[in-house]
Amino acid sequence: MHDDIRKQGALAARQGLTLLDCPYLKANTMPGHTGESRAEWRARIEAWEAGWAGEMKVRRPPEKAAKAVYERRA
Repeated sequence: MHDDIRKQGALAARQGLTLLDCPYLKANTMPGHTGESRAEWRARIEAWEAGWAGEMKVRRPPEKAAKAVYERRA
């Protein structure tokens, strides 16, 4: 299940969404509304964010690496 959520986070990053667009941060998906445990809710958020962050690493190289590439081209 968390693998699917990770994939959703990666897709969101490819679509240009931000961390704040995580669907598990919306009021209707929080434990008070869903009845799930806080631990499970937090695990969903972490899975989504991991997918998003992993995709962003692929899409945006770290600043130092990007700077090095730019300097080599100059």
